[in-house]
Amino acid sequence: MNRKWLVPLLALAAAGAVAYAVTRSAVRERTVRSVDRLEDVSFLVRELELDDSQAAEIRALHADLGSRLNDCCARHCKARARLGRALAGETNETAQTEAVLVEMCRAYEDGERATLDRIRKVRAVLNAKQKQRFDAMISRCMCRGCGGHCGEAGGTCRD
Repeated sequence: MNRKWLVPLLALAAAGAVAYAVTRSAVRERTVRSVDRLEDVSFLVRELELDDSQAAEIRALHADLGSRLNDCCARHCKARARLGRALAGETNETAQTEAVLVEMCRAYEDGERATLDRIRKVRAVLNAKQKQRFDAMISRCMCRGCGGHCGEAGGTCRD
């Protein structure tokens, strides 16, 4: 091969590798849900610039939330299975299905309340600057969770 083409080909290959890496990073970054990021303690440590004691407290809160949400999920799944059996029954009793539905909703509500409790406890660990950053992260997360329709309900979604 002619040597005069070697340098431009190497430069082109390097540019292609850089373009691939940048594109892959950008695409991967968009596919991570904001909720998942807020559940990642190492992400919070980095983004909020937490010190070691704050990080330890938040890790403990995260572990507690995980066990509480697992319990809520198990209760919800069991109730959902009973609801399926009740709906499939010949009589399809309204009272039974309503009772199971109330139980399912209670499990879901308990999970939401546990999450809210964790948010409040995390905020209590943070300083004023960290709280402001965390609040902005929570607001974006909540808005994205509804598909960006917050504005339709009088709320504001800002990215």
